[in-house]
Amino acid sequence: MNKPIPYAFSLFVGKYEKFLLIAFLVQVPILLLHSFTTNYVHAVTPTIGSIFSVADIYYAYITMLLLIYAMVPFIKYTVNEYEGRENPLKNAFYTFAAQGFHIFLFSAVISLLTVLGFILFIIPGFVILAAFISAPIIAIMDGKSVWKSTKESFQIFKKHSWKIILFIFLISILEFIIGIVLNFLLLSITDSYAAVVITQIFLNTIFFPVFVVILTSLVIKWREGLNSLEVKNEAVI
Repeated sequence: MNKPIPYAFSLFVGKYEKFLLIAFLVQVPILLLHSFTTNYVHAVTPTIGSIFSVADIYYAYITMLLLIYAMVPFIKYTVNEYEGRENPLKNAFYTFAAQGFHIFLFSAVISLLTVLGFILFIIPGFVILAAFISAPIIAIMDGKSVWKSTKESFQIFKKHSWKIILFIFLISILEFIIGIVLNFLLLSITDSYAAVVITQIFLNTIFFPVFVVILTSLVIKWREGLNSLEVKNEAVI
């Protein structure tokens, strides 16, 4: 893959209805579960200190856990389209059902480490997330255990660390800023909490699939580069 970012946008725009269906059947239920869970956590947990509360830590953990889990069908559909597989959407849902649980467990561990990293001056959290965010993509591409994909994910991170960190940071900041602007405009019209939640879910159903498709396309390119390098090294030896 020579131009992963243009390819990702072209795929997302050209197959938008397929991504929308995945979002409606997988991402939106997860977002609703996230909203209910985090609201409950904020209601029942106490505040400790002026910077972080127990609820903030739970919120960050649950958010990371569910979003990594929700990546699965978007990753598989992107890979299927790139490889030209038949019934790419059906196969994406099958993969979500078949491999989703293992990636959910992986997500639980990585999310915990990432949140602990965020507590320790934020940067370690980005590093941990960036180092292992490629593992689910590699596992889904090869149909293998996500735990066995962590080594290659770290190899990709070592070679493209700043690209991954900067990409995650920019997408997060962009969605955050747009979300604040939309909330401000919305609250100037209505004070309905449901309207705010629906707006945030709609925004996330755009940014999140784009994020996953671009990241998957980048990982495909970087893996091809690693494979080419390994072949060259073997030829030299």
